[in-house]
Amino acid sequence: MDFKRLGNLLMAAGGVVLLGALIWWFSFYSSLARELGRATGGQGDASVLDAWSCIYSSSGVCALVAAVAPLAGKTAYEPMLFWFGLAGLVAGVVVRLAAKPAGAA
Repeated sequence: MDFKRLGNLLMAAGGVVLLGALIWWFSFYSSLARELGRATGGQGDASVLDAWSCIYSSSGVCALVAAVAPLAGKTAYEPMLFWFGLAGLVAGVVVRLAAKPAGAA
């Protein structure tokens, strides 16, 4: 088995999953910030960056938002996707670094 290729594949898959998680997080929380801004008449100045910790955690306010999202007809962001992507990326890097060069016994 070519571990170098496996490491590259794991890194690429992890990177794609991390990118997908970032896009989903940004899409979900930016629409939430926009709706919050409309509801408060622009007084709240909510930003998607206020929910930065929600990209990797589902505690506190993030859990509350995720629980109420289905009531508004939205699919809440799931931080587990971030962790799967990160695990794939790290596993790929470890496998890639541990792989022996081609031709080495």
